[in-house]
Amino acid sequence: MHTGRVVRNLKIDTTEGITMRNWVVRGVVVLLLLGGLIGCTSSAKTSSGVTPVTASRQEPEGILLIDAGSVNRSAKPPQHGDPAPDFVFLTEDGKEYRLSDFRGRPVVLNFWATWCPPCRAEMPALDRAYKERKKDGLLILAINEQEDRRAVSEFRQAMGVSLPMLLDTRGVVGRTYLVRGLPTSFFIKPDGTVAIRWTGMLKPDDLEYNLEVLLGR
Repeated sequence: MHTGRVVRNLKIDTTEGITMRNWVVRGVVVLLLLGGLIGCTSSAKTSSGVTPVTASRQEPEGILLIDAGSVNRSAKPPQHGDPAPDFVFLTEDGKEYRLSDFRGRPVVLNFWATWCPPCRAEMPALDRAYKERKKDGLLILAINEQEDRRAVSEFRQAMGVSLPMLLDTRGVVGRTYLVRGLPTSFFIKPDGTVAIRWTGMLKPDDLEYNLEVLLGR
């Protein structure tokens, strides 16, 4: 008699187990579908093949402060094929960026100063290129060498430019890149290596040609 009750109980338990297993299977399927959707979103690319900046790394804007640079132990500035030295810069509210955060995008570093006539002359073309090529993922960072925020802010307003400007007040990044004269520009490929190092003023035709090379066109 005892055995029969056990068998009946086992039958009831088995039926309940099948029901629970069905719900578990359905739950796993739903999770897999959601995971697939999330995965597609996180790895999405633009039509140009550039990985978009994530929400935590929005496009830098305005005037930013350079916080630290890596050490370049070479006696030469970065050349074609060399890794671009990393550095840190901050927004006014303390948000931190690194150059390496923008790996996967073409980047131009332009070292300049307000007192430098060629720097002032090339700035409108750089700003225009920044506005026109943002859709291609291009980021241009204008790195001011050893001037204060007021000087850069007044220049920015007078010129009417909108590209991000970084304050290298201590010359940290200038020394890292071994910049010996202004203006100097580095065109950095999406893989983080230097494509072109340009010393002197970028005339509009020079800038356009270098950007075409950088963007692989």
